[in-house]
Amino acid sequence: MDVASEASALSDESQEEYAAQQLPEGLDIEMFEDDRSKVYHHLVTTARDVERGQDPQNIPWDRLEVSRSKYRETRIQQYQNYVNLRDIFEQNHEKLKQESVSVSKKGCRFYDFYQNLQNVRSDIAHFQLRHLLWATSKHDVYTTNEACIMHWSTLTQTQTKVLDCSSLPGQTAPMGPNGRAQITTFCAKHDLIAAGGLGGELDVAHIHRPGVLCSKKVTTSEMGITNGIDIFESSSGSLDILTSNNDNIMRCFSAETFQEKSACAFDWPVNLAVASPSEGSAPAALVAVVGDDPEAFVVDLRTRGHVHRLKGHLDYSFAAAWHPSDSHAMATGNQDTSTRVWDLRAPSESVATLCGRMGAVRSLRYSPDGRLLAASEPADFVQLYDVTAGYTRCQEIDLFGEIGGITFSPDGSSFFVSIADVVYSSLQEYVISQDWKPKVELSY
Repeated sequence: MDVASEASALSDESQEEYAAQQLPEGLDIEMFEDDRSKVYHHLVTTARDVERGQDPQNIPWDRLEVSRSKYRETRIQQYQNYVNLRDIFEQNHEKLKQESVSVSKKGCRFYDFYQNLQNVRSDIAHFQLRHLLWATSKHDVYTTNEACIMHWSTLTQTQTKVLDCSSLPGQTAPMGPNGRAQITTFCAKHDLIAAGGLGGELDVAHIHRPGVLCSKKVTTSEMGITNGIDIFESSSGSLDILTSNNDNIMRCFSAETFQEKSACAFDWPVNLAVASPSEGSAPAALVAVVGDDPEAFVVDLRTRGHVHRLKGHLDYSFAAAWHPSDSHAMATGNQDTSTRVWDLRAPSESVATLCGRMGAVRSLRYSPDGRLLAASEPADFVQLYDVTAGYTRCQEIDLFGEIGGITFSPDGSSFFVSIADVVYSSLQEYVISQDWKPKVELSY
């Protein structure tokens, strides 16, 4: 992860400045500022509202100087994607586009818009880190806002603070301009929430019980930002936590004692490490590791040895995901705007290359049944690829604003997107379409 970037810490003020840099000429944040107070009077936009002609994000296009379609066209043309290896990217970008799978969007509607919640706000601490949204059920969604992990209940329509990282013992990182600590990443699985920060923090809480289970720094490095976290069942059957840090180390901690069990060093900052899903009685043993290097690695946790080196990306990677039921299939997302899908039985090249619309692929999630792969860009676009069609069909979710994270509910009935925007921050919920529902309902 690039710690030198001027956009590395996005406070409320710097988010506004960063967002302004992405806007095309003729449209600036001030156009929306007058609507800030009006926005909060209409906090929920439903599917019925959209059917009646209202914008899903409640943006008043009829009062602006540009239409939605024109703004979309101009934004795509003028959006500047962030890359670290620009020379390599520019030399090979045309080849990358030629390599990309031809994807059809015709007739693809896997999830339908359900509601946009502007009272569920979120923020982003670092512009490259977008794993800031998790759903532990279709009724329980977790976001970040103002150094806190917040729980949103779709049943009660209420928001509750679950983990406040602003004043924990482990919080020694430099505070943001507003004086608050900053959550760079978090994970909510197996009844636990684990959050990371700019100073290499690891803060853990139980979802259903009050209090903090752990608050510590996992590194002494001044550049040891916690970039990614995963919670998983290990090969020994224990519950463990993986941290990915900017000090070039992936660490494994016990989720019971929070003591370090193992560590694996790389030659570059580790941006995300994700354990392969458990298969029946065979818990996770392999870990997909991506970072500030074009290559992705698959590591055996038991030996800490490198099993595979996956080559093809042009820049740094920040996203990775395992197929939930195929232990040989995984995907990686890169700043070169592509998602690559891999079959580890033939790892010499990717089996599919999927290019996005305008920006890096910052987050990847497979649906629980493995039929879809969701790929999120830094702003505006989320692609839902049909795995069953060889990734050749896709539904595109088109919105405006920085995307904090994406997540499926564990039963696959809902899909959520968090939007971290100065004025139009919100949580969007989509529900599975009738035509895409599995013929046999999944049980969890």
